[in-house]
Amino acid sequence: MRTWAIIAQKGGQSKTTLATGFAVEAAREGAAVVILDADDRQGSALYWSERRALDDVTVKDSSVAGLPLHVTRGRASGKLDLIIIDTPANSKDIAMLAAEQADFVIIPVAPRGLDVHSVLQTVKQVQQAGTPFAVILTQVPHQGGEGEEARAGFAAKGIAMFDTRLHFRKDYYRATPIGQTAAELEPDGKAAAELRAAYDEAKRLSGYTTKPISEVA
Repeated sequence: MRTWAIIAQKGGQSKTTLATGFAVEAAREGAAVVILDADDRQGSALYWSERRALDDVTVKDSSVAGLPLHVTRGRASGKLDLIIIDTPANSKDIAMLAAEQADFVIIPVAPRGLDVHSVLQTVKQVQQAGTPFAVILTQVPHQGGEGEEARAGFAAKGIAMFDTRLHFRKDYYRATPIGQTAAELEPDGKAAAELRAAYDEAKRLSGYTTKPISEVA
């Protein structure tokens, strides 16, 4: 079993897009997966779950105090393959707690000046927790060099990066209000391909097996 935490101190970085997208891809592979929504202000993952027609992904409301217990119980149950923690913005305490509970941290960032600056603070926090992590670029413009500039800046600081990028695409934003992911809304679309590639890369980087634990002898 693996626990992934998706952390960004600035809002609007596609945390819930990644959390729900990765959870659905894992469920498609037969995994038992749960999202812990630790955002008590917006609860975006819970909002998504309430509008979802399928019951393949469980989303639980998790307070700061309850997060370690939820993760511990999930691991001890032997019934889960993947836990994904969706964290709020502007909460260093929850971010640190999530990083400490996780096996792998995913840090999304849009390639904009202030957003890139804020993610450097998140990286320092995760490094303090000692949890493996990687930064993924999201909402990358289709034109211009912002994506490459951000990648070069992170590389110069020795920060691990996803090769996959999520570009600014309408399918990501159209899917959430109806309880779907971009890969479900337009399976053959570019957003779907990006999301699947990012999920595959997260598996590789974190050492998560695609085979459900119940089938692993």
